[in-house]
Amino acid sequence: MKLYLKKLSLICTLLLVALQAQAQFEDTRLSTEAKISLITCSPGEELYAIFGHSAVRVNDPATGMDIVFNYGTFDFNEPGFYIKFIRGKLNYKLSIAYFQDFAYSYTLDNRSIYEQEMNFTEAQKQQYWQFLTNNYLPQNRFYLYDFFFDNCATRIRDGVEATFPDQVAFNITHLDQDMSFRNLIDLYLPPQPWSDFGIDLALGAPIDQKATPYEYMFLPDYLSEGFGSATIQQNGQQVPLVGEPTVIFQNSPPPTSTGGPFNPVVVWWLFFGAVALITYLDYKRRKRSRMFDVFFFLITGLLGVLLFLLWFATDHQAAANNFNLLWALPTHVIAAAFLARPVLPGWLQKYMLVTAALAFITLLLWWAWPQQLHTAVFPIALALLVRAAYTVWAARQPTVISNTNTKIKERI
Repeated sequence: MKLYLKKLSLICTLLLVALQAQAQFEDTRLSTEAKISLITCSPGEELYAIFGHSAVRVNDPATGMDIVFNYGTFDFNEPGFYIKFIRGKLNYKLSIAYFQDFAYSYTLDNRSIYEQEMNFTEAQKQQYWQFLTNNYLPQNRFYLYDFFFDNCATRIRDGVEATFPDQVAFNITHLDQDMSFRNLIDLYLPPQPWSDFGIDLALGAPIDQKATPYEYMFLPDYLSEGFGSATIQQNGQQVPLVGEPTVIFQNSPPPTSTGGPFNPVVVWWLFFGAVALITYLDYKRRKRSRMFDVFFFLITGLLGVLLFLLWFATDHQAAANNFNLLWALPTHVIAAAFLARPVLPGWLQKYMLVTAALAFITLLLWWAWPQQLHTAVFPIALALLVRAAYTVWAARQPTVISNTNTKIKERI
């Protein structure tokens, strides 16, 4: 409760800063003592914080100003907030906070803070300061957030390049590790295996394309590395863009976590084991567990509906071309309603045959798909294959009994 109250007071302070900042920065120039720095914060424990954070610090001892420009905020009071968030239409904004409050909030969360001072001339400091304050104007501060291409890190990189066109060079070929966007975010997700599973289900083939070293900088850690090896032109010469990183706060290492023994791979293989047992017992007893099939295909179908909507009903480009829809068919929702019947319609038998075939193809071409499917999907697809194939087989046996012990004497 005490920690909650501290965070609440910080939020109130940040709101007050935002209200005062517009008037304070009008016609303000930095003194010769001013420093502008890239701030990098280490990953946190929550999913929204697990990839780290980037911000820009402006510290002018001559005027007592020490503030942070933060592109990673949004307004909960925006009309239709939740609908816009789900549909990928939520505007993020540039906000301003006192550096002391900003740093305190990250130390509360035990997240390290690193600073790299930008190696600007006096004129360049004024130029970038003017860019930041202009960016903070009400008509400029909002932007349509994109996790991979327009976020708190890329906004800083792009802002520096926009301020100094053709003067900044990112010498980052050494960062190239032949990774896709999915590979890059996977580096941060071992502590949260279920979040990793959910992300791999929701995001499609676009994030499996190979990322360039320049694109790596959507992650704060890589932005810090990119700035660390970048140069800027001054008086006809290229000089380092930033100095060596200094530590503002060093966290105490959190305990190593892999999400516990019941990670998605283990859970879904256990589930497949249960499906295999149910199917074996069904076969031995000459019956079909109808309610289990209804539940299994209904849940899978609802997942398919969600993935379909993410692809076609939102602006989340990363959710397009999702090959998980090969096995998580939205039409499973309809099929589930008919699977409760003791006698299956002919069209449903054909549908289940197609379902089994698609699950088999998913498994057969596992390494060939342009999308990297999560390892936990394998036992799920295998379970669908087994139940769909058994359903077709059972429907064609005149002596198979339903789980209500009613003999099926008809064939469709």
